Amino acid sequence: MVKINNNDLVDYVDGTLDAARLAAVEAHLRTNAEDAELVSTMKMAQEALGEWDEVEPVKVSDDFWIKVREQLPEQPQRSWFRGALAQLGAWAWPAQSPLRLSMRVAAIAAIIALGAIFFAPQQDIHRGETNQPRLTQDEKTFIQQSLDRHSAYVSSQPLSGPSLIVPGDVRSAEHGADDAGHDQTPE
Repeated sequence: MVKINNNDLVDYVDGTLDAARLAAVEAHLRTNAEDAELVSTMKMAQEALGEWDEVEPVKVSDDFWIKVREQLPEQPQRSWFRGALAQLGAWAWPAQSPLRLSMRVAAIAAIIALGAIFFAPQQDIHRGETNQPRLTQDEKTFIQQSLDRHSAYVSSQPLSGPSLIVPGDVRSAEHGADDAGHDQTPE
């Protein structure tokens, strides 16, 4: 299916389409009522403007456009760098290209890949170690003491499982166990 855009519709109304494109636009208009209505309205507006020009023609002097250009503010001169950058931008991000989205996705993927390369932890090739921040002796001691305390705490706690009743546990109250874990259910 051929994609029809607004420029094609305007060229259709103006009568400037080539034969292949003309056939494609006419086929589109037969299947799309909204665009057919738009073309009909555009033709009516064009005819109305033509009739208005016949009744009340607009006359301007021969030097009208020259005077308009003289009244326009002067454009700032671009440096060669900004001109080249604008040309590169027009090439890289064309306004009416079907590849525009693909180019943007590829550029974003390249930026992410470069970021991953530059910001990933680097390895020392000679020693095979990652370049992590070096810890001071006080920091290493603190970490080791924390690990030792944690190990001592974990080893001092009794193991609890589904068949064991831990004193003060909610299951102890439900089963009638006292704080020592003895069953106090009346017999």
